[in-house]
Amino acid sequence: MPNQKKDVCPICKKENIPDVNFCVSCRYPINVKKINELSKEDLLVHISMLFDTIKQKEPLFADKETEEIYDELFNLNWLRPESALFSFLQMQILLDLKVKYLKYPILDVGCGDGVFTSILFGARLNKNYDSYESIDFCKSDIYNNHIKRPEDFLISKSKPFGSGMDIKANSVNLARELKTYDQVKTGDARKMPFNDKSFSSVFSNMIDDIKREDLDVVFNEVNRVLKKDGFFVFITPTNKFREFMLYYNKAQEFKEQGDLDKYKHYLELDRGRSEWEPRDMSLWSDLFDKTSFEFVKSIEFVNKDQLHFWDTGLRPFLKHMMDLRNTLRHNEMLFYVKRIWVDVIKSYLFKLIKNEKDKCGAFTIIVAKKI
Repeated sequence: MPNQKKDVCPICKKENIPDVNFCVSCRYPINVKKINELSKEDLLVHISMLFDTIKQKEPLFADKETEEIYDELFNLNWLRPESALFSFLQMQILLDLKVKYLKYPILDVGCGDGVFTSILFGARLNKNYDSYESIDFCKSDIYNNHIKRPEDFLISKSKPFGSGMDIKANSVNLARELKTYDQVKTGDARKMPFNDKSFSSVFSNMIDDIKREDLDVVFNEVNRVLKKDGFFVFITPTNKFREFMLYYNKAQEFKEQGDLDKYKHYLELDRGRSEWEPRDMSLWSDLFDKTSFEFVKSIEFVNKDQLHFWDTGLRPFLKHMMDLRNTLRHNEMLFYVKRIWVDVIKSYLFKLIKNEKDKCGAFTIIVAKKI
């Protein structure tokens, strides 16, 4: 067709036959589809092909339950993978303990929004949702907020495991909406709103927030609500906690060098975590004697590399990442982008678990028995 208009290359000014992708002279992309011209259908095809290319091909763990929980926690905390990893390190141990020491009915003290314990006992989440449904960036505790959860937040419920209690009303409301607890009450660990001998086991992963002067009261309350020979399973920092921290120890180095500005700056980045009290087994032994418990076992976890990742993580970027998350959700792309990110990050961080050589940890899970 002699009169057909030819494409002129904007770089070398040579003429090209119509619809050619690259200039025959200088290879400039003349008719390659521009990024801002990609349709939603184009993007979905690209995401699907990308996921098939990079997705995890083989199981990371030997058993199916551990594999599922690892995936659940990273889908739940995909913008805070340090939280996902820390939760998994706890749960990996609790999976082995729960049959013998976490017997129905259990009291979950400091249950938060209830998702952690629900996952431990078999609940599975709808991958369209995450732990950021009720975020409020105007609060110091951005999670202390309540927006009603979608009805399909869980795709399967947990096995019955008992009751929950938390001091924050917003957390209690969120936990109730899961419908995995028999009941959830607002209450203080120093004066629990439950009858004597109500539970076979008590579980808590918030003992690090209990001040030393309140420990006697809390443990006496736990003893009161436990049935005869009941178990108390709790998580606490060890005496190696501060030694393993990143920002805290960097701050101390600057203090020794006389650089007080950097010392103060790095303590701010520590976000108060180093104020959690390192506690050794002698403290617990004395406390058990005073509150009628006997020690059963303890398992340390979180090595220095893992704690460094937990201590840094992506928290400072959460506001920016939430903006991206909300844009992706608005454009109905969240599920597809999220699943790629989750698969990449959980595979990458697996090396922090598989290369673990010792059980010398910054935290420990302790099992005690009422006597």
